[in-house]
Amino acid sequence: MTLDLHKLEHLVAVAEEGGFTRAAERLHLSQQALSTSIRTLERYVGVQLLVRSHQHVAPTPAGQALIDDARALQAQAHAALERTRRIGRGQAGHLRIGHTPAVTAEEVVDLLTRARTEEQGIQAHVRQLFPDELRDQLLTGACDLGLSRSMPADPGLTRARIAEHRLRVAVPAGHRLAARP
Repeated sequence: MTLDLHKLEHLVAVAEEGGFTRAAERLHLSQQALSTSIRTLERYVGVQLLVRSHQHVAPTPAGQALIDDARALQAQAHAALERTRRIGRGQAGHLRIGHTPAVTAEEVVDLLTRARTEEQGIQAHVRQLFPDELRDQLLTGACDLGLSRSMPADPGLTRARIAEHRLRVAVPAGHRLAARP
């Protein structure tokens, strides 16, 4: 036998409900099937996990330790399932972004913030590349998206303007241009 999440779910339900009857109802199982599942789990683990009385069921210290770990495993399994579903729907995953030195890190962060990638479950991996490297990595699939001030036309790439760059000028406070807006 291997340890499976269903048996751990059964153990957690019995502990949370304080007995087999309510746990079996919650799990939509017969009381006998639930009892068999817990006995099988106890045999597999090699220790008693629950103290049973006519009125109440309580976890042993070993049982409580396994229940705590089982809850963490259930949460992790649920998160893995949800992440897989989001990726399958194109709502999550990894996005490899390259940008040229002319595009500042501040601009990249601003674009990612506006795109709300983290809220959508997309992890962005950003790295700075020289223009030729960026083009090559886009063409080979090593990068999913490239940010550049300009990108020469290439038949293997599709380009789109996503923002206008505003250039700012700075002069000393006493300079004659300092008074201009």
